[in-house]
Amino acid sequence: MGRKPKTTGPRARDAGAFKSVLVRINVEGWRALKILAAEREATLNALAVEAFNDLLKKHGKRASVENPLL
Repeated sequence: MGRKPKTTGPRARDAGAFKSVLVRINVEGWRALKILAAEREATLNALAVEAFNDLLKKHGKRASVENPLL
């Protein structure tokens, strides 16, 4: 299944290393994303990281968003 959250090491312990994002979406979108995550055996966080990196690449920026749960 999916990977377990990282609970040791400097990345997991450094509270300032990562920022949170709060997103509000409609119920249909939420359900579709949950199904996609389940089909890919991924987390919603992993899907969001992938989407943010795709957006950066689309606009000519370096994909630099990392998943803190890995």
